[in-house]
Amino acid sequence: MPDLRDDDDDDGSVTAMRRSRLSMAQVLSLVTLTVVIIVLGTAMGVVWYTLTHSAVAMVEDHLNRAVTQLAATTAAGLRDAQARYAQIARDPAVGRALANFNPAAPATGNRGQAAGDVPAVLSRLQAPSDSGLRIELWNASGQRVAVVGEDPSDSIELALADEGRASPLRRPGLDSIRPIDSLQVGALYRRNEHVYFWLVMPIVREGKPVGYLAHERRIAVNPQTEETIRELSGDSAVGYYHNVDGSTWTTFGGVAAEPPTKVDESPATFEREPLGELIRAEARVPGTQLVLTMEVPRRHVVSGALGTVRRLALFSILLAIVAAAIAWWAGQRIARPLIRLNDATESVARGDYATRVDVAGPEEIARLATTFNTMAEQVGQSRATSRAAQEAAETANRAKSDFLAAMSHELRTPLNAIGGYAELMEMGLRGPITEDQKKDLARIRNSQQHLLGLIGRVLDLNRIERGEVAYEHSHIAVDPLLLGLEDLVLPQASAKQQTLEYKPDEPNLVVIADREKLRQIVINLLSNAIRYSPTGSSITIAARRRNPSLVQIEVADSGPGIPPERQQQIFEPFVQLDRSFKSGIEGVGLGLAISRDLARGMGGDLTVDSRPGHGATFTLTLPAGIHDGNTQMSRTAETSAVSAATKLKKDGKRPS
Repeated sequence: MPDLRDDDDDDGSVTAMRRSRLSMAQVLSLVTLTVVIIVLGTAMGVVWYTLTHSAVAMVEDHLNRAVTQLAATTAAGLRDAQARYAQIARDPAVGRALANFNPAAPATGNRGQAAGDVPAVLSRLQAPSDSGLRIELWNASGQRVAVVGEDPSDSIELALADEGRASPLRRPGLDSIRPIDSLQVGALYRRNEHVYFWLVMPIVREGKPVGYLAHERRIAVNPQTEETIRELSGDSAVGYYHNVDGSTWTTFGGVAAEPPTKVDESPATFEREPLGELIRAEARVPGTQLVLTMEVPRRHVVSGALGTVRRLALFSILLAIVAAAIAWWAGQRIARPLIRLNDATESVARGDYATRVDVAGPEEIARLATTFNTMAEQVGQSRATSRAAQEAAETANRAKSDFLAAMSHELRTPLNAIGGYAELMEMGLRGPITEDQKKDLARIRNSQQHLLGLIGRVLDLNRIERGEVAYEHSHIAVDPLLLGLEDLVLPQASAKQQTLEYKPDEPNLVVIADREKLRQIVINLLSNAIRYSPTGSSITIAARRRNPSLVQIEVADSGPGIPPERQQQIFEPFVQLDRSFKSGIEGVGLGLAISRDLARGMGGDLTVDSRPGHGATFTLTLPAGIHDGNTQMSRTAETSAVSAATKLKKDGKRPS
């Protein structure tokens, strides 16, 4: 078929397309730059994660080691201090003061006959940093015997003992003091701007507590502790003391502080304003209610990693620019011959098989150009051969159609003549004939009718293939149509003592089809079912609604069945399951091919479902029509069949 397109318009559109698209060099450059950016970005992400994770892990390790060591150092200091407190507790003056204590004496700072010696003994526990802090002596009943330092009666809010409290000492943080022979540390508490705690040494005589030494201490700056923190965790770490229950926070320098804010439950994440998220570690001082906590702002830890990543990012940008420049140069060198090759490919796609490209450029490009030229030549030759073969096939198909049309006319004329002469001889117009001659003439007429049927089917198939079949679609009632076909196939079924069973799904099924062609399809299916089913068997016809838009008509036989691999072949022209001479089945295999083509021409389809040895079910699917009562009756013109169908529904038997 000639190409009627305007070549000038094609050239203009191709030129516009070339202008709008990127050159090969630009594409290669963009691809290379994109790949480099993706790779470098991924590498920066990996570096950032690795450096950050490593820095955080290292700081966490340093903090854990620092708080563990500080907690151990604090515990060791308490053990060292215990000897001094135990010595004071064993002092005879302390024992006499507790023994001679008179609770009825006036409530002075030091009550009792021997209390005058106790302040000097208690003063031996004071350090230069403890100026003004109290050292008190209490008896086992919770009564203060002596005190050194400021009198707390007016200057401190006493934590009065609640009913059932284990400790008799009415001092903050001492509600859980146990009467054992060891130095104990009370909980932290705030007074004014400072944070304090109590050291308590129980005084035990003969296994029973007789009193307590209570020494108030204040959290203060410890140069040795600060030096240890700097050595273990750096200058950015801040250390805190707090109670086990999380109350009363103070820095290692004694400055009261607030606890951090918990922002995540699992894993626990804390932050402080304005420092942000924290990296922290905790350790409890053994045998006390104190916990040491060290914190470092996370942003201080990752700042070094961020600087490294920034330097690497700058280097990566420079590397990407260099890579893009190299890619641009390489693309320009490779793109020109590729563009020429692409233009030649487009020319071949438009049908210009004479197009060739110059064999030039790098070795790979030259080999590609040579291969393209060879391919273009072969494609041109193949296209010419294919066009010639197509023209020859079309010519042969037209010749076949013309031959079939001519042969049908030439064959029908003598066959009709044969039938006419046989009928004349049967009537005795040519003289008397014997019974054997009548039988022979009947065989002649049957053969003549069979040949005429075969020729008619070949012509039907030829008209379908040439698209010369016209369809007159109408709304057809299925029930009366199928019942009206009984008389046409009953003689054939009766000859093999077979029964026909009709199973309607509903009485008002309607299809949209060509009436004569629908009758032709169903009669062909019934004839095949009768032909392939054994003597005395049953053939079932069913009609049902598949869905609101489709209706199915099924013809089921009890024949030998169809193997799965042959179920599609039987719908091809001139195909039969058994073509042996001993099969006894006549025909050339056109009935199913014609029936399926007619079904598809009416907007439906014809399919088969079968298993070897279990018969076959052929299903004709057609569009559903509209049932309109009396109008439908006159439209189908199957009044006798309708009355028969009514009788069938009443007595459950088929009409005779």
